Amino acid sequence: MPKKKIQKKTTKRVPGKARPVAKKVAPVKAVVHNPRPAAAPVKATPNPRPDTRAALTPKADASRFALYVYWLIIVFFVGSTFYILGRGYSIIHPNVSAKTEVTTVTSVQEIAKMSDADKATVASQYTQSGKSKLLAADPNSAISDLTIAITASPDAADPYVYRGEAYMQLADYANAMNDLNEAIQLDPANAVALFDRAILYLHMENFDQALLDLGSALDANHVRPSGILTDHDIYSKRAQIMLWQKDFAGAISDYNAAIAASGSRPSYLDFAGRAEAWTAMGLFQNAADDYLSAITIISNTIQNADTDEQRNTMSRNALTYFERSGALHVKMGDTAAAKTDLEAAQTLAATLGDNDTAGRLQMLIDSL
Repeated sequence: MPKKKIQKKTTKRVPGKARPVAKKVAPVKAVVHNPRPAAAPVKATPNPRPDTRAALTPKADASRFALYVYWLIIVFFVGSTFYILGRGYSIIHPNVSAKTEVTTVTSVQEIAKMSDADKATVASQYTQSGKSKLLAADPNSAISDLTIAITASPDAADPYVYRGEAYMQLADYANAMNDLNEAIQLDPANAVALFDRAILYLHMENFDQALLDLGSALDANHVRPSGILTDHDIYSKRAQIMLWQKDFAGAISDYNAAIAASGSRPSYLDFAGRAEAWTAMGLFQNAADDYLSAITIISNTIQNADTDEQRNTMSRNALTYFERSGALHVKMGDTAAAKTDLEAAQTLAATLGDNDTAGRLQMLIDSL
């Protein structure tokens, strides 16, 4: 199965609240300039996974379910206009006000003359200011403020995490790695720093180290819950990497865990990812069921999307999942269910104005 690409995110996640689905970006070679000594990563102990055979989606008659979801999708399109998840830092970061009153500091020498109490005040103020600027997608200003915070309080891990994320926004992966290594050395149980470093390793296409850091992040989050990074975030990202590495059983296990951890607000991307793994293992009915579960989630949430772009992306994903489900039903010899799914995909394509896809799907339908 071809590797997926990760898109570079422009909004980084600050510990205080992902992504991600995101496609992989081209490999980036990190050339470290004046690196700090690399910190030893937290030991990643194997995390027990739920039974791969666990069925989290009730089986239903494929044709009836597909027909129901088909009409539900169409009804939503009649009344509304038209994000793919990847790693969105803003999802697990708080919405911090961009306006923060900060004591003006102009030099390192000025900080050196301060009392410990004043240094603590400056570190706190500039950390919050840097965080706000990071969330406002102003990484250069964030780096400036966070550097002052680090100078005032060099033993605090959070400013290094935030500055590392700011460097990631600028695609300065060498400095980002330095800061995240420093944060983890200062605070080995910092789950967010470990998660961020795993994302950085993904940008560098070092999948083995990314998996180790995600395992460490999961352990750390259980020992000292961050309150902002969830088990779902970690399991879902780890499942995605396993899928790319063709560890399909491992991917299914982690997608099971991600879906279970998401509670009443499951991500359709988890079901779609698990469907890919089922397909690769030749379990076509399981895959078709998961694609229809993904479509159901989209149909139930599309009207709550914030922008037309998000609705358009969700709609196109639903189109893709209908087509994949149809292809699976063809493999299983269920022509009626396949035709129902392909008709739903064809209608969505026409509604989206994608005439080429609509025409191609119509030809497939006519061939059944």
